[in-house]
Order: sequence, then structure tokens, then C-alpha cells
Amino acid sequence: MVLLFWPFMLASIVFSFIALSKKKPMFLVISCFLIIPYSLYLAVTPLFRWWGGIFPFFYLGAAFLLRKNMKGLSGLLILPVIILIGWLGYIIITP
Repeated sequence: MVLLFWPFMLASIVFSFIALSKKKPMFLVISCFLIIPYSLYLAVTPLFRWWGGIFPFFYLGAAFLLRKNMKGLSGLLILPVIILIGWLGYIIITP
């Protein structure tokens, strides 16, 4: 299970930063596909019931906005996913 989630989550963040720096929306679509296993896992937990299914759409919305040359708004749509991954990493690392 660990082999599936953490490398994909970190890769999705890396691809999202690459997409923003090079202005290539295709990397955000790749990030969307990489975050799907994690979002499906979140969708079955009681705390994130329907929120888990929404996180890949943040990447797709950011790709659409990046295609329309709205880099700032695209970055704002990526921010909730990065905060969620950071929060989960903090929860796991701290005792």
C-alpha cells in the first residue's frame, strides 16, 4: 500500500511544479492520474467521504486554467492538494 501512495503523491507534486514552471498543462493531467489512487483511498474514509473524489479535479481545473494562461489561478487550484499531502505527511511523521 505504501509503495502505491507516497511515490505517486510526490510525483504528482513534482509534475505539478514542472507544469507551472514550463507552462505545460499535460503535466497537470499526468498529476491528476497519479493522485487518483490516493483520492480513492480518501473517498472511502469517513473524514473525507466525497472530498477524496474531488482532488483529481483540482489538477484538471488547474490544467484548464494553465491552458488559458492563468498561471496564478492554476497555482491556487493546486494548493489544496499540496496542503493535504503535507498535512498527511505531518500526521504520519509526528508521534
